[in-house]
Amino acid sequence: MDVFSQQGAKFPWESAATGREVCPEDIYGAQEIHITGDVLMAFEQYYYTTRDQKLFRTDGGWELVSAVAQYWCSRMVWSEEEQCYHIRGVMPPDEYHYQVDNSAYTNAVAQRSLNFAAGVARDFLIPVPEEWVERAKKVKVPFDAVRKYHPEYDGYSPGEPVKQADVVLLGFPLMHPMHPEVRRNDLVMYEPVTELSGPAMTWSMFAVGWLELKETQRAQGQLNKCFSNITEPFKIWVENSDGSGAVNFLTGMGGFLQAVLFGYTGFRITETNLRFDPAFPSDVNKLEVTGVSYLGSKLKFTITKEEMRIAVTKCPLHPPLEAVLEESGQRFPLHEGATSTRANSALILRQYGEKPILCLTHVVLVPGQSISFPTAAGCIQRAPSEGL
Repeated sequence: MDVFSQQGAKFPWESAATGREVCPEDIYGAQEIHITGDVLMAFEQYYYTTRDQKLFRTDGGWELVSAVAQYWCSRMVWSEEEQCYHIRGVMPPDEYHYQVDNSAYTNAVAQRSLNFAAGVARDFLIPVPEEWVERAKKVKVPFDAVRKYHPEYDGYSPGEPVKQADVVLLGFPLMHPMHPEVRRNDLVMYEPVTELSGPAMTWSMFAVGWLELKETQRAQGQLNKCFSNITEPFKIWVENSDGSGAVNFLTGMGGFLQAVLFGYTGFRITETNLRFDPAFPSDVNKLEVTGVSYLGSKLKFTITKEEMRIAVTKCPLHPPLEAVLEESGQRFPLHEGATSTRANSALILRQYGEKPILCLTHVVLVPGQSISFPTAAGCIQRAPSEGL
């Protein structure tokens, strides 16, 4: 595609003080354009966990979001044959392949960028450009309906070697909608063909996928592969397990940390809540996560295989967060400093106004309080104001 036909804002693959592309090999900056959607997803996650109006309304956040959406629109072309939008001539996260059309990951992250931009526009009462909605709805994300998996790009043949995590990133961090069977098929399809000595962040993403599916021992087997990228005597991470590539490889470290923070806990940041769904392998007995910031509050999670406890350490917002326990249907506040334990109950922490699926018990969380319950899936959101 002619670079002069592109509009909006595109992030560089490698940058410096100027903000311009400084990658010594042109192909990465020109083709590995998923980086633009990756960066915008970080803005999205920040917006959903803080609702920082100042950044997005007055400090340039909205201009950035809308410019990225404009870029993705200019990068798409309509296919009359398939009746959908294509993104052509890219390098996917798997850097063994380049100049491919319709990278599943690239197109999915572009779709996510457009949906986020449209959502922010609605929040700010700004008219949503129709092309954002149209392209998000009709961009092609390759899917094989027979094998029930996502081909990495148009023309990918099962069994082709892959350098690093690519399609498996659709499940996490993208949270691209798919049936658990498809999620599993993607993991099974790409695990044996992914370069064993490749970049350090790869196997942590497979681990997160298997933890999602509650195949905890298989997940731990993938996570253990990460340790081959740690070198002695100072435990320094390197890019590749043979010792080659970047040294003090932050991407590998980050992948490992995400496997613990988002894999074992099941944390997922969505537009309306912070979800959790813990899963531990047999040799992990307890996990404590402190300082989880959500909508101005800070939480501490203590998780074992049997029990989960959430403590509020800071809660400046009014209204505070609300806890909703399933089964009893009873609603009650927790008094400051009190602890509530509910046996045989699963927890959902949710936004007021959403319809609960089941009969629920509500718990309003304030500083100094904690609740505990048998380990289960759930989510966290804001509580209603008094009188609502």
